[in-house]
Amino acid sequence: MVSKEEFNEIVLREKERKLFISRVPKKTREEFVNFADEEFESDYGMTLKYVWDNFKLWKVFFENMDMKLDLIANLIQNKQEPEELKTLSGRKIKRK
Repeated sequence: MVSKEEFNEIVLREKERKLFISRVPKKTREEFVNFADEEFESDYGMTLKYVWDNFKLWKVFFENMDMKLDLIANLIQNKQEPEELKTLSGRKIKRK
């Protein structure tokens, strides 16, 4: 027989491993389930991890993209055109 403390410990361990999500739109749920079935053999935990990891990568990408676009906009607004341009190969092009 399992004591009450051991039972509570088992319940707590199981709760740590589970995740319940409510109010998911039907179409989103169907897409998620289909993706999990096709790519992860219905392993929803690994599917969620994949989605979350990719979300973090895209977030960093877009944050950096905003910084780059801001830098380009500032350069265009505040800087006069240079007399000389450099190509990626290092070749210099003079403006007329």
